[in-house]
Amino acid sequence: MRCSGVGSFDSCEGTMRNLTIAHIRDSGGLFGAEQVILTLGKNVDRRFRLLLICLRSEDGKSDPLVDHARQAGFQVIPVTVRRMLDFRAISEIRKILIGYGVRILHSHDYKSNLYGVIASRRLGIRRVTTAHGTTRDSLWKKCCLYLNEKIVYRFFDVIIAVSDEIAMQLEKIRTGKGRIRVIENGIDPAYFGSRNCDAERSGPLPIPPDHKVFAVIGRLFPDKGHRFFLQAFARIVRSHSAVVALVIGDGPSRGAIDAQVLELGLERHVFLCGVRRDMRNVYEKIDFLVIPSLTEGIPYVLLEAMISNVPVLATEVGGIPKLLENGVTGYLVPPGDVDALEKGMIAMLSDPGRLKQMTANAYRTAVEKYSAGTMVRRIEGLYDALAAG
Repeated sequence: MRCSGVGSFDSCEGTMRNLTIAHIRDSGGLFGAEQVILTLGKNVDRRFRLLLICLRSEDGKSDPLVDHARQAGFQVIPVTVRRMLDFRAISEIRKILIGYGVRILHSHDYKSNLYGVIASRRLGIRRVTTAHGTTRDSLWKKCCLYLNEKIVYRFFDVIIAVSDEIAMQLEKIRTGKGRIRVIENGIDPAYFGSRNCDAERSGPLPIPPDHKVFAVIGRLFPDKGHRFFLQAFARIVRSHSAVVALVIGDGPSRGAIDAQVLELGLERHVFLCGVRRDMRNVYEKIDFLVIPSLTEGIPYVLLEAMISNVPVLATEVGGIPKLLENGVTGYLVPPGDVDALEKGMIAMLSDPGRLKQMTANAYRTAVEKYSAGTMVRRIEGLYDALAAG
């Protein structure tokens, strides 16, 4: 096998047989990082042997990833973590890395980064991490991310950024100079369409007959901009009574969102649905997706909506403008702009013909430019280059 180095991993020649890659993730549900992992498991070339070390806490939030990863082809090894820095868990991870002959460790969040670096010390294992983009909603999390970017990242051979904006942010703070690679998220329409719809277990969606349905899907964090969406949606309700909004997901902002719904008098129009197991069913039932985020990488919910022919109104942050062209494949508005969100939702309600053409354009963009194959082949090339030294 010949490879000109990590900087040109797309040009590697030959293959590396039976290369064992261990992914490690501290999961709180099926979000963007989990979708990257699952898409890799489903589509990666079988010359790679994939393990998933799933850091498991007692709340059980990592269980959906464990179940789906096994279906996607991973050998999954849950490791119970009982405190912020659990050296027993780190020792267990180290034994797994040695026992399975892991050549490359690929982590996906700041806790997994720290655990992976400590567990793999002096083992000659190459390290990769993906910066998916994350909220900084508390002082504790800001401190963890600062230490991650300033100290822990130094021990990684490659840092994958899922968007140009994340890469620029890392370069701005002088993180990982010369080791940052942009590999944008990709989606597999066949895999997404084949995922089981567990609508019965999730319960029926609270959608009244003959109502148009907006949805905001994702973790409930301040950076996701729910408060701006609710302010704009309250104005929409005044002129369009037959509309509802579904808030899909969970997180620390749930109480604040509940309170704002009551304050705005939206109890009969906004429903907090929690985490759903039947996302394919959700996309089939909603009419519009709104992404009011203040920060993003390339959100998987956007790709999922695009291949589900659901029209999207989103903010111009992160990698979103690369996927959505305003008025062509969706609507774009400035972040935190309530007036612009209101105008965008009115446009979606007012011009179904134009919306149908935009969703068709968006589907083609997702399939042609953001396929799972493109993402997976680039990551495979990176693995080959790292294994070649």
